[in-house]
Amino acid sequence: MGAAEPVSESTSDPSARRSRHRARRPGVLRSVSGVLAAGMVALVGGLLVAYVVALREGAPGPGAATLLVHAVTAVLAVVAQVFADRTPGPRGAWTAAGVIVAVGAVLTVEWLL
Repeated sequence: MGAAEPVSESTSDPSARRSRHRARRPGVLRSVSGVLAAGMVALVGGLLVAYVVALREGAPGPGAATLLVHAVTAVLAVVAQVFADRTPGPRGAWTAAGVIVAVGAVLTVEWLL
């Protein structure tokens, strides 16, 4: 029997092993804004369920205005987050910061004040 050949070829050129596209890691700012945008969508789902249950039972629940404010904020936050994720540099970072401020403002006004 002959000698076994290696399964993979080893090249001395490191660029030959790399992809043409650099994998981008999201920063902390964009990660936090993404979590907040997704959380706002989940909150709207929960508020919608609570609204329907309260409406059927005749009990007090979240009002239509509260539901509308949260829904509009969720849509804007997701659209802004997609823009922030696709836009490198300061414009994307400022947009991600805007998502954090918008979601924080709605949560503060609607839930704490």
